[in-house]
Parts: sequence; structure tokens; C-alpha cells
Amino acid sequence: MLTSFYKSQGFSRIIKIYVADGCDCAMAKKVYTALGDSGFTKDFSGKPMLKNDSVILANGKVDSLQSAIDMSLILTEAEHIHFLNKVQQKLWQAAGEIANCPGECINAPITPLDLEELETYIDSLGEPPNKFVRFTNEKAIWFNECRIRCRELETHLVNLLQDKKLRPEIYKYINRLSSLFFMLGYVSGESKTLS
Repeated sequence: MLTSFYKSQGFSRIIKIYVADGCDCAMAKKVYTALGDSGFTKDFSGKPMLKNDSVILANGKVDSLQSAIDMSLILTEAEHIHFLNKVQQKLWQAAGEIANCPGECINAPITPLDLEELETYIDSLGEPPNKFVRFTNEKAIWFNECRIRCRELETHLVNLLQDKKLRPEIYKYINRLSSLFFMLGYVSGESKTLS
């Protein structure tokens, strides 16, 4: 029966949507677990953790950054879309490592080559301004939002880096990403330099 199948696949909380002639016809997993009601969640391996654990907070910041990048992808020119999609993929890989994802899930980890490619892309965007900048159009403002969320992620990764729970390549990549988002915002049109 479907109930046995779903339970064997790890669906512990299922709902019978329709039962006819003694047969389960449809099953669904609930989106909530109630585990969080007491301040806990689980990492990828299933290990229970407090929601304020540095691993959980860091992955929340990765999620927040990716959400802002998604909005930027809607607004940006085609020339940047391929590279930003690659950044998204690298962030997923980093989040997997942070969340103790098994090795087979990490099929494209951040490497020194990725850092070099990122720096080359940033450099291709031109020279940075020599004054403070205010972004004044929607596209530039979203890239600046990405920069801000990237900086927040970076600060949440410091403890993991110091405790040797994060590879230095990941931290360096995140550190450079904020420069990418700043430059994308800067070259995206209207901006004001402040004296």
C-alpha cells in the first residue's frame, strides 16, 4: 500500500487525502514538522540543532542572499545571467557543506579556481569608484541588497571558519562576492557618488 511506501521513504507525517475501496489513492507530506515549536530544527544529516546554532544561522543567511540574487536575475542583463546562475550553484554547494550534507551531494564545491574566476569577472566590470555611491535605480538597488546580505552571511561564517568547520575557500569566495554585487550595482546604470 502507498502508506507503507511513503513511510519507508521517511515520510513520518502523512495525510490520507482520498481512500476508496480500501486503497490509499493519494498521500502528501506535511510542510511543517512541529519540531521548530521548541526551537529546534535539523541539519541535512538529520542531527537536531537549535535554531540559533551558527550552522543554522549561516544557512539562513545563504538562503536570504539567494533570494536577493533571484530578484536581481529578473532585472539584470543577459550578459550577467550565466555568471550569476553559477554563483547561485556555488552558494547551494556551500550551504550543503555548512549543513553537513553527505559527500555525494557536494559535486561542485568552491575551489581556488572559482575564486580566481570570480575575481576575473569582478575586474572585467571596470574600476571601482573612488567615492561613496548611492544606487538610484531598481536593478542597482537589488545588487546593493545582494551586497548587504552577502556581508551579513560573511559575518555569520566567521565563527565557523575560526572553529575549522568551514573551508577557507568558501569564506574567501563569499568575501569576494560582496565586491561582485557592488560592481554590478555600480555599472547597472544610475548611481550617485557622494562627496
